[in-house]
Amino acid sequence: MKYLTTVILFLIATIGYAQKITTLDELGSRDTIPEGKAVFYGQFSLEGLGCSMGFPNYVRLINLDTKEVFVFRLKTKSNIKNHHCYVIKAGNYAILTYWSTQSKWYGRPIPTEPDFKGTDATDNLDKKISSGQLKQEDLVPFIVSITENSLNYLGTWHFDKGLVKFSDDKQNFDNQIEDKYKKLDFSLAKTNLPN
Repeated sequence: MKYLTTVILFLIATIGYAQKITTLDELGSRDTIPEGKAVFYGQFSLEGLGCSMGFPNYVRLINLDTKEVFVFRLKTKSNIKNHHCYVIKAGNYAILTYWSTQSKWYGRPIPTEPDFKGTDATDNLDKKISSGQLKQEDLVPFIVSITENSLNYLGTWHFDKGLVKFSDDKQNFDNQIEDKYKKLDFSLAKTNLPN
């Protein structure tokens, strides 16, 4: 309940009190790791989500040390796997939410899902909490620690099912993107899956 309460309070604070949310900068194809910051990269599996191509899909993170909130956009050129490579400050981060827009004849609804380990947020999460089927200690966020001046492979983020998971396909993925980011040495990247 604590984590769900945190997510709910975060959403209220963001909407009601205009909490500042910083959009992360995508690393340019000719850029290096900025001094004093870090870079994370990986891919998202959005297959089966019904995401509308061309409409925004985002992940929201919170720095657990500074309480700053960050957001980055998922690429939606195809509905299979989409790479990402972003610049971020060093710190310990929790994944707060994933949200997307869906094109409908009456507008674009914005489904938002909190992401917790071993918990399917799409399966009546509120009812399970209010009935006591899920307890506060059951809602554990995914956390990743990022150090200064580092390159971090965060794996493939599987948002294609209710239970979010992360997998390691670093070697194959590095081969796919090394031509785009020529100034990064992917052999030095740390595998740093959210846990």
